[in-house]
Amino acid sequence: MKGKVTQWKEDKGFGFIQPDDGSEKLFFHVSSVKTNARRPQVGDQVLYETMRDSQQRLKAKGVVIEGVQKSSRASSEKRPVRIEPPKKNALDYFLILVVLLSIFASGFEFYRTNSIESSWPFVVPAVIAFFILNRQKKPKEKSFQCSRCRKVAEYDSRTIQAWNNGFVKLYCNACHLQWLKDNPRQDHGSMHGKGGGCLGMLAFLIIMPVFGGIGLYQWLA
Repeated sequence: MKGKVTQWKEDKGFGFIQPDDGSEKLFFHVSSVKTNARRPQVGDQVLYETMRDSQQRLKAKGVVIEGVQKSSRASSEKRPVRIEPPKKNALDYFLILVVLLSIFASGFEFYRTNSIESSWPFVVPAVIAFFILNRQKKPKEKSFQCSRCRKVAEYDSRTIQAWNNGFVKLYCNACHLQWLKDNPRQDHGSMHGKGGGCLGMLAFLIIMPVFGGIGLYQWLA
C-alpha cells in the first residue's frame, strides 16, 4: 500500500501515514521503517503493509521511504553493536575475598569463644565489602545503540540500571515506551529482581556459616 507521512515526532520516534486511498491515518513506529539511509520526514511518500497490535489497532509495518536509496554506510551503521556487560575488576575480586575471609573469621571466633558478641565485629567488613561490591557502575561509553531502531541514544538512569543488571539489549526511550505499550501485561518489575537475589545470597553466605558453626560446636560439645 502507498501513503504519505503527515506527522512525524523525531524525539518520540513515531508518526502517522495518510493512505493514498483516503482511509484513516495509520500509526507507525521508527522500528518498523526498513529504509535505513535516514529517518522519516513529513511529506515522504512511503510503501507499507498493515498489521494489528496487541490491542487490535491497525498500524503500519515494513515502511519503505520512496526515492531514498539504501547506502552501504547506513547499512553498516545499522549492524547490531554488542553491549558488553559490567565486568569485575581487581577491586571486585578483593572485596569478594574480604567477604569470604570475614565470614570464615566470624565463624571461627564464635567456635573459639562461644560468644556471638565477639564474632560480630568480623561480620562488619563483609557487610561493608558487600555494599561496595554491589555499587552501581557506569559504562565507559556515554551512548549506546538501541537494539530495536538502531538509533544512538545517551545512557540515562533506566538504561544504566538495566546495564548493571546484566541486560545487553538496551532500548532508547521511544522504543522502550513502545515496548511497554505492546506488552501491557508484561512484568516490568523483573528488572529489579536481580538486586533482591544478591541480597538474599548475602544473607545466605552470612547466616549459614554462623548456624553451621553453632551446630558444629554443639555437636562437639
